[in-house]
Amino acid sequence: LQGSGVAVDRQGDQIKLTMPAAVTFATNSATLSAQAQNSLSQAAQTLATYTDTTITIVGHTDNTGNDAINNPLSYNRAQSVANYLNQHGVAANRMSVSGQGSRQPVADNSTEAGRAQNRRVEIYLVASQQLINQAEAQSK
Repeated sequence: LQGSGVAVDRQGDQIKLTMPAAVTFATNSATLSAQAQNSLSQAAQTLATYTDTTITIVGHTDNTGNDAINNPLSYNRAQSVANYLNQHGVAANRMSVSGQGSRQPVADNSTEAGRAQNRRVEIYLVASQQLINQAEAQSK
């Protein structure tokens, strides 16, 4: 995903991919941008190859609008990502989807730059216990 605008962060036994608003969706939309589709195509190839992971997709919004708008929007954005990955070879039974609305900001919502950071989709990749056991056995 290098150069795609998607941040990759390893957190213990999981990998977190963060797709910021600039890469993913137009304001008040759950339709993936062309840039998001390009980034997700790259990710889908890898995810479809390495099947020993579960995938949790979480959508977020900024705090403009109310929960009646933001909660379904965040869920629909996460579902759009899951649908795209599924259409590109990632098994649906490996993915779970949720929307957090504006409840988990990562930046200050009082500025446009902060709101843009809060409008994101996070993809968590968690290794199966079998994969963790294999890695531990190889390291010994």
